[in-house]
Amino acid sequence: MKEKAIISGKGIEITRGSQDTRVAISQERLEIRREGKPVNFEVLGTGSVYLVVDCSWSMEEGDKFNQAKRGVINFAKEAKTKGYSIGLIQFHSYATHLCEPVQEISILEQHLKTLDVGGTTYMAEAISLAHQKLKNRKENRVMVVATDGEANGPGDPEASLEAGEKAKKDNIDIIAIGTDDADQEFLRKLASRTELGIKVSREQFEKSITSAAKMLPKGRR
Repeated sequence: MKEKAIISGKGIEITRGSQDTRVAISQERLEIRREGKPVNFEVLGTGSVYLVVDCSWSMEEGDKFNQAKRGVINFAKEAKTKGYSIGLIQFHSYATHLCEPVQEISILEQHLKTLDVGGTTYMAEAISLAHQKLKNRKENRVMVVATDGEANGPGDPEASLEAGEKAKKDNIDIIAIGTDDADQEFLRKLASRTELGIKVSREQFEKSITSAAKMLPKGRR
């Protein structure tokens, strides 16, 4: 019977089709052998990405809030096919961590139900929180900031840009998507590269969040 080992970011899981337990693992070369013969394996876990979603009062205007939630799920499905685990952070007057990076879409959907709207756009705290959650993870690390307005927490916009710079210095990529009152120059400065700072119409919010999955780095660093 064919044997398969799955290597994930959280450890190594080996599934075998026989009762023999003699399996040797070399993590450095990702080589798995049983009785001297290579075992077929799949490597999962290209990286981790956090969706950092604006939930300030203005998100209730039109269909932006629902578009953001649909965009998160569509993004997650696409990111999963590229080997990413997806986490979720919301922010308004403060940031809230909702979900560690996972590949189970159903888990993400459950956490999306807890999103609540209120307050202002305190983006710096949310970026710092995503930075903290990502900095010790291996492989590719990305945060996608989705907002409909300008950062207006204490010290903004400089505070949010400074938080972004700290994350980028730790080799965390930032994709910034904004609508309505968002400042495109701010989005470009916040993003890792100017082309990753995008302003769109509110009608394109869902589509733009979904499409951000195409911008995720491929392979491993």
